[in-house]
Amino acid sequence: MLSPLLGRLPNGGGLHGSFNFNGSEGSPRRDAKERPRWVIKHEKYYMVGGDLFVLIDDVLFKIHSYFFKREARNFFEDAPTDNAALAPALKDADGRSEEKPIRILDVTVKEFEQFLWVFYNPLYSIYDAPIASWFSILKLAHHWDFPVVKGFALRELKRREQEVPLVTCIRLYQDYEAPPEYLVPLYGELCARDLTPTEDEAMELGFDRMYRVFKAREFLRSPVDAGKEGPLCPLPEGVTEQAMYPMIEEIFGLPPYPSIDDGYEQDGGGNSHPQDNIVGEFRYW
Repeated sequence: MLSPLLGRLPNGGGLHGSFNFNGSEGSPRRDAKERPRWVIKHEKYYMVGGDLFVLIDDVLFKIHSYFFKREARNFFEDAPTDNAALAPALKDADGRSEEKPIRILDVTVKEFEQFLWVFYNPLYSIYDAPIASWFSILKLAHHWDFPVVKGFALRELKRREQEVPLVTCIRLYQDYEAPPEYLVPLYGELCARDLTPTEDEAMELGFDRMYRVFKAREFLRSPVDAGKEGPLCPLPEGVTEQAMYPMIEEIFGLPPYPSIDDGYEQDGGGNSHPQDNIVGEFRYW
């Protein structure tokens, strides 16, 4: 059945279906912009006895407020209250009726279905879902502050961490503020592994986190402890600074470094400097 309701702005991207878990910043939001829309009652979660109406995209949910009032700390207060012009509409959208549902932004219908499944799972103790669904549940539990649901999702994810790329798992745990016992072993694995983090992993984890990873890797591999100054990582015996130049050129994409024959000389300390060249009254480097 169809019923005329107030619509909402387009939502953000979802988390389901892949490991490209790049959700939008901040918590899911509500929309106070009013414009006529036709919406469809959800096939499964428009429930008899439900007393909480939620609108996502063009789909209306009718669920039991008990689950949300029992645990959620942010769900009913999560609104853009800094905009005074929106306050009257937000106040009216209390979720108590079909005409005044709570309208949520930045959450897809699929994500909300996955979240509700935690409460309405017909198989009771059997909670079998794709790994991406558990990250979706973790995302909403974190943003709406459902501590019990968040802990449940984290335990399921911990059990299946091997299904997720290492750095992706670290990033998601970090973004959703997982406890240290989830992060420390994964960072340890990244710092201890033989292979250096890839460029894609560095981009995904971000500068600050990856800098700390490389610092930890140097500490672990350094034969010399310099205390507060950090680890000392001397070059292997017999390797000179100039011997590294071809590798530097390749990694940084630089042009070939001029050799001594190209007008460079080396000082006593092993550093290369351009020779002074004098032509007439002009000195050039």
